[in-house]
Amino acid sequence: MKVFTPHAIAVCLLTSFAIAPGPARAGECKKIHADLVEYSTTEGCNPGLSSCFLGMVDGNHGLTGTTHFRGDSSVPESPATSPNFIIYSGPFEYRTEHGTLTMRETGATTRGPNGVVTAYQEIVGATGRFAGASGHFFVSGTKEGGMVTTFVNGEICYPE
Repeated sequence: MKVFTPHAIAVCLLTSFAIAPGPARAGECKKIHADLVEYSTTEGCNPGLSSCFLGMVDGNHGLTGTTHFRGDSSVPESPATSPNFIIYSGPFEYRTEHGTLTMRETGATTRGPNGVVTAYQEIVGATGRFAGASGHFFVSGTKEGGMVTTFVNGEICYPE
């Protein structure tokens, strides 16, 4: 019969705890996947705005609710090699029952009512369950006659 010393048992236990996966905890990042549909409107925008994009988002990890976007800057001329594109930026809000994510969106879209859109969104503020979160989303899809249909991929990282 083999006898193990208390020191050997302690080393085995500590080693197994060090390599065993633990439960999910604060400070971890969650992968986000969502469908987003927006429309251009002159009603229901944030106070002081005459036009905006309002939308509905349906995603995982609590990212289900309404959205608001209004561009506040753009590049006046398209790149010479991509004359049909507009580069823009503005604040974007995801409003959910769990809180609000405020993003800075920077993207590119084709000129006119029909075409494509792609954007990068970075979390710049958050409330409720999202308070203190950081992260980013990539948004891409199509636009047709004032309606923008996109898919959102990214991650939200919660504070410890």
